[in-house]
Amino acid sequence: MDPIGPVFSKNANNMKKSVIRELLKLTQQPDIISFAGGLPDPATFPVADLRAAADRVFAKSAAKALQYGTTEGDTTLKAELLRYEETHGIRAVPSELLITSSSQQALDMIPKLFLDPADSVLAGRPTYIGAIQAIQSYQGKVIGIPFSADRDGFDVVELEKIYARALAKGERVKYIYVIPDFQNPTGICWSLEKRRELLEFSYRNGLFVVEDAPYREIRFLGSPVPSIYQLDQEGKNRGNIIGLKTFSKILAPGTRIGWILAREDIIYKLVTAKQAMDLCTSPFTQMWLAEYLAEGKLEEVIARTRALYREKRNFMVEMLEKYMPKRFDLTWTRPEGGLFLWISLPHYIDTDLMLLKAIEKKVAYVVGSAFYFDNPEHNSMRINFSYSTLEQIEEGVKRLAEVIKGEIGNYESGIRGQTAPEGF
Repeated sequence: MDPIGPVFSKNANNMKKSVIRELLKLTQQPDIISFAGGLPDPATFPVADLRAAADRVFAKSAAKALQYGTTEGDTTLKAELLRYEETHGIRAVPSELLITSSSQQALDMIPKLFLDPADSVLAGRPTYIGAIQAIQSYQGKVIGIPFSADRDGFDVVELEKIYARALAKGERVKYIYVIPDFQNPTGICWSLEKRRELLEFSYRNGLFVVEDAPYREIRFLGSPVPSIYQLDQEGKNRGNIIGLKTFSKILAPGTRIGWILAREDIIYKLVTAKQAMDLCTSPFTQMWLAEYLAEGKLEEVIARTRALYREKRNFMVEMLEKYMPKRFDLTWTRPEGGLFLWISLPHYIDTDLMLLKAIEKKVAYVVGSAFYFDNPEHNSMRINFSYSTLEQIEEGVKRLAEVIKGEIGNYESGIRGQTAPEGF
């Protein structure tokens, strides 16, 4: 067969498979303890209430639920979401909210809307791989901004320097992408000061900020910090923040429903983009969720989720302290919410190369290099604490610690690692 590569568009050739999705294929053996996925605990899913809500939709509005819907989204669900956002400090009207088929669709629509080939986006270093994939698929680039030593947001001095260098080189920077609450992959939470500094930076430089907030409500330690969207509304109200939200972490990922908050002219363009993508998000799913939200039980689910994840996070940190080598160059984040923490290892350990050894020990993680656009760092990993049981967390951390101890021993005795899995 003739090679098809030359026929593909430049956009298609820029698409990269998700390292996380490819890794999950390696972890399907039933005896592997996987810290790799970003999976919520199924125990948090309100199955009975969701089933009852679905039954009511079919009993009352089956024909409408099974028909095409509007691109903008079901009006009843939008009304429920606007009420929900208002309880969390955000004011909006229907024309400032768009329903999406998951938050990942929103992440794909944003670069489609803003980026021409070779345009750039400022984002954390490291940052969410799904956002990187979406930007790459439109021939965009990510300019990585390091986090501060306090891990409370961007290093603002470096942000200014890196942005100035980009402009001097003729780079066209179109927007800033951030996950201020319990960032994927590191789990860090931005301070109020750093959020305000980023907002002022965006004002000075005429940049939009895409605030991705899938984990915001899953705070189980500390006090809530206003979102950047809120800070703009309560301050200069420039309307340069685009907020992305999803039901995936606060209810169930199988709903595949997210929403975008933005000013009306941006929503208008996003609607146009979405019309070419899927015409509309599933009307049944939207009506189902609207029916569920009307019962007023979502906050109870979120509260139970927080309590469960607090227990799992605390236990994982306890197990890391118990089993990991005690070294100044082996550290981990201590998230106040979300689903992940980030482990940094001695500089000579390559977690890409170490992955096969971990899988041989029946434990899996996501390699840290996956979360960088260029010049990746290889001595880190993301691990998930939300999905595994407490027993699996202890056994998995114990296995992982054994692999890391082995790598440290190999380095000290001069033994080199092995080849990384294909595609990593």
